[in-house]
Amino acid sequence: MKQSILTKKSRKVVRGLIYAALFIGAIQFWFDRDPLNDYVGYGFLLMFWFIRMVHSGMRNLNDGYSNRAMLDFGLAIMSGLAVLAVWTTYFIGF
Repeated sequence: MKQSILTKKSRKVVRGLIYAALFIGAIQFWFDRDPLNDYVGYGFLLMFWFIRMVHSGMRNLNDGYSNRAMLDFGLAIMSGLAVLAVWTTYFIGF
């Protein structure tokens, strides 16, 4: 019992650290001097939303809210495609 509580707590802490790192990274890249780094900032923010929507969809699916889960997964797919578009634009240079 105690092992599962520690595991859930550690997952929550790690997830929070990942969210914070992506969000702080996005803000840092937005407000630097190089305007080309804005794409990286947008990519970080979109990755933040992608991970958040996938986690929310999994939680709603486990709780039995299938309509909310479908909405979350749809938003995750859209943000994943946006991440792909931003990184492709950044690396290839369209």
